[in-house]
Amino acid sequence: MSDLKPDNPKKYTVALEGMPGNGDPVPTLNLIFATLCFCFWANAIGLLGEGATLAIGVLQVAVFVGYTIGAILLFNRGNAFGGNVFLVFATFFGTIGGFSNIMLAVSQMTGIPFDYKVSGICFIVSGLFLLFALPGLLTAPKTDFLCFLTGGIGVLGFGLTGAEILPPVWNIVAAWALFIDGVIASYCVVALMLGFCGIELTLGTKPFISPSEPEGVEEEAVNA
Repeated sequence: MSDLKPDNPKKYTVALEGMPGNGDPVPTLNLIFATLCFCFWANAIGLLGEGATLAIGVLQVAVFVGYTIGAILLFNRGNAFGGNVFLVFATFFGTIGGFSNIMLAVSQMTGIPFDYKVSGICFIVSGLFLLFALPGLLTAPKTDFLCFLTGGIGVLGFGLTGAEILPPVWNIVAAWALFIDGVIASYCVVALMLGFCGIELTLGTKPFISPSEPEGVEEEAVNA
């Protein structure tokens, strides 16, 4: 009979090597995110021409597929945090944001009424989602924390101007926050891809707060 008691269970951490599984899609997902950040930034500061809103909307709808597949892969890897984050990206930045920008451009051309404040509210919610996750990222690499911080500020800023809570001039602040976010995400793409090849680049792996070891955990080596 087992000597384990319900009121004092022992926990074991078992490492299994050589088991097949899903690969890591995070570099591709970060590249998609960085691309969107740079496009929003370029449009907000006036670098893009007529029809940019429609073009960005098409781009957002297109990346929905990649975001969704990436989220599913992360869920299958047991990464619930990453899976939920990129599923939110697929929904809010992909379909909602994409179709909203497309319809905004169509309404301007045809005169069909379209209230963009609804989309602004969605971006406020998604921006707050990123910012509320920050306490949980204090134990993560600094690049992750800074990505969520700048991304949350940028998305929330665009949401507040879209909902007409803040004047449009605040779009510039939001745009530069997303530009910084895009730079950080691009560096993460390079670092992660080179990491697959055995070349290590720092990701600011020393967290702001060191994670505590769970109590009552015993590690045992399992020999085949």
